[in-house]
Amino acid sequence: MNTEMPIKKIKTSKIIYVKPSDSMLKVEEILESFNIHHILVLENELLVGIISKSDLLKLYQSFASKGIIPVKTEIMASEMMTPNPITLDTEDSVGLAADIFLSNKIHSVPVLNGDKLSGIITSHDLIKYSFR
Repeated sequence: MNTEMPIKKIKTSKIIYVKPSDSMLKVEEILESFNIHHILVLENELLVGIISKSDLLKLYQSFASKGIIPVKTEIMASEMMTPNPITLDTEDSVGLAADIFLSNKIHSVPVLNGDKLSGIITSHDLIKYSFR
């Protein structure tokens, strides 16, 4: 595997996202229907956060510990997301992406081209690249 290859060559370019005002129900529906584990949160075409299935699990655990059943239509993406996520640039290397995943114990990183969202790279993308 060439660890110096720019991530723009292996990133996922199809951007699936929600708005901060979208409900927990919508987030879950999108994650399920597209069979993905992370969804970006955009406001006015700018990245403001990311939500993972792990974030949802933690939220459910928090509600359960308090004996609360969440009303999925009343919880907004802005309340579930990790704000200001770590990002990479399209020219950053595959090796840097792998380093970030390992050192931060995360599985996806949004990819920017300047300040414009260009896609997302996941640990799955790295595995696919490794076994080409």
